[in-house]
Amino acid sequence: MIDGRLVSIRPIEEGDLDLLATLANDPQVRSMVVGWDWPVTISGQRDWLAGVVKDPRSVRLTILDKQSQSPIGLTGLWDVDWHNESAMTGIKLMRGVSPKGAGSDAIMLVNAWAFYEVGLRRLHSTILAFNGPSMGAYVRKCGWKVEGRERQSIFRRGEWCDLYRVGLLRSDFDDLKAAAEDVE
Repeated sequence: MIDGRLVSIRPIEEGDLDLLATLANDPQVRSMVVGWDWPVTISGQRDWLAGVVKDPRSVRLTILDKQSQSPIGLTGLWDVDWHNESAMTGIKLMRGVSPKGAGSDAIMLVNAWAFYEVGLRRLHSTILAFNGPSMGAYVRKCGWKVEGRERQSIFRRGEWCDLYRVGLLRSDFDDLKAAAEDVE
């Protein structure tokens, strides 16, 4: 388990399947993330988890409220490119149960873990143009940079939306004042 100020992260367990299905099926959460799929059942989540566990280029992690140790979200690394030392990452948090600042804390934990334990040099992600909370957490609070914009790339809420590509280098992370605490 990796502990931050507000959250902890650990590998996904079988007991997290209810949370995963709830996240996957929550209309508001679904509208704010880039990936799209059909609504899912618990058994469908179990099949998804079995596939993820076997994928050597992916690790999915549960985000826990540090105080209660209750699962509140999902994060991880996927599409790990060992040759270029990079990976995609992202977070999904349950509405109404995550403490204020949990998203930024989880992002900083994953950054520190990816750069100092896993040995990556670069992380990247995508953010829908209307997802202000993610843009605020990644770019304004956690030092990520907007690297590009795909115009009318993703269909959400009945219209085509722009998609921002964001990234963080280990050197960018090291320049953040808060990074030293997360590396500890």
